Parts: sequence; C-alpha cells; structure tokens
Amino acid sequence: MLRLLEELRQFLAEILKFRQGGSHDAALFTVLRAQERLFARPAQDFIPRPLEEQVHLLVVGESAANALEKCLAYATLLTEAGHTYQAKGQPPLVLGAYQLALHVTLLAAVKFPPTDSSALRARIAALLDQLPADDLNVKVKELLRQFEGSA
Repeated sequence: MLRLLEELRQFLAEILKFRQGGSHDAALFTVLRAQERLFARPAQDFIPRPLEEQVHLLVVGESAANALEKCLAYATLLTEAGHTYQAKGQPPLVLGAYQLALHVTLLAAVKFPPTDSSALRARIAALLDQLPADDLNVKVKELLRQFEGSA
C-alpha cells in the first residue's frame, strides 16, 4: 500500500507540472493513468460502471484502513481532474469532477469511518466549497446527511 501511495504522489506531481505548464490534456491523461494504477486495471473496466461499483472494485479485499486510503486517493485524482478542467475553462466538467470526488469521499467516510474524522471533515468542506449546494446529487446529499449524523 505504501508503494502505491508513493506512486500516486509521483503522478500528482506530474499532473500539477503539466497543469501549471498549460498541458491540460497531458494532465488529464496522467490522471487517467494514475486511476488505472490505483484500480490495477484498464479504465474501460471501471469508468463505465456506477460509482458505487467503482468503489467496490477499488476496495474489494482491502482492510477498512486501506479501503479508506484508496478511496481518498481516488477522490484526490478526481479533484485534480476538476482543477485541470477549471484551468482548461470547462465549467460543467469541473462541477462533475468535484461532485464525483465528494461522492467517493462520502462513500468512504460512511463505509470506512476513521477514528479521527477531522481531516476527512476538512476534505469534505473543501469540496463543498467548490460546489453550489443546489447542484448536489441526491445520493451525495443523502451521504452527507449520513456522515453529518454520525458525528
């Protein structure tokens, strides 16, 4: 797991470098490569699936702690895609990527609650700051209620 997280950090550095250099398509391609590494399978095997199935594929056989880390890594990659779409000037894709990141984060928070949720709460708040409240998906709103109710 530590080696995977280190690889993902390298991918994140590469994504940032591409985005800052204006190579948005290269940044998005790197996001996709990082997702494939995280899922240990080609994108066509997980992207077409509903998000809940994607998360299941991501965490099957993992301990709760590793499942949470993998979900948060996936959410980070989705957030980076959102930042890249923002830099590219594609607002609808920005909102979609941030909403997916929030959805994955909330799924993880509800299914694999950490003992200390302060960092998770900060992540969720940061994603909520990027999204208009009236644009939140019904499933995301329900997960948010569940998460807030577990506090």
